[in-house]
Amino acid sequence: MHTQITFVLDSSGSMSAIEEDTKGGFNTFLRDQRDEPGTATVTLYDFNTNVELIYEKYPIEDAPELDDENYTPGGSTALHDAIYRAVTETAERIDGVEPTVRPDNVIVVVLTDGKENASETHQERVREQVRVRREEHGWEFLFIGANQDAALTAESMGIDADKSLNMAHSGEGAQAAYESTSEQVREARQTGQTSGYSDADRQRQEDARDD
Repeated sequence: MHTQITFVLDSSGSMSAIEEDTKGGFNTFLRDQRDEPGTATVTLYDFNTNVELIYEKYPIEDAPELDDENYTPGGSTALHDAIYRAVTETAERIDGVEPTVRPDNVIVVVLTDGKENASETHQERVREQVRVRREEHGWEFLFIGANQDAALTAESMGIDADKSLNMAHSGEGAQAAYESTSEQVREARQTGQTSGYSDADRQRQEDARDD
């Protein structure tokens, strides 16, 4: 089974507080997924005031890890622009290849520590793109958000509340969020869908806030 993983990662200025753990968590995520059965390709978008495609459709074994060269926080949070671009461009890439080589599963992971404050794209356009890809194409979406009600933000963009996770804005919170997300992606790669973040995932975030 082949899975396309599209990661949409916040690099706004406030992410500097958890920069090292964000890089470490993402890199551990890649390493964990390399051990899973089946094949996977990874596309990474980075966003702050602007949205940048860092790399696209890298085999999971070759996907570059985050370092000081390709991840440097700064700027605002163009969340809507980032999700809209990631979804539409991933769809265009898939539609542009022969059906026999299209991925069996597509999962979009969004991680942000701030609320939307810099996009030109209206929320409703994002919501419609998410709806179409979920309902008509079976895509999976995961949303990890710090410093906000992640479930509320996710639902406003058409993502189920149980596929969202409130992340503690700390190193421990970031690491736990990546570990929980890796489990969700593992499940999607094996079964074609995710069951949503568990009570244990949410409790780990609460524990990270208490520390």
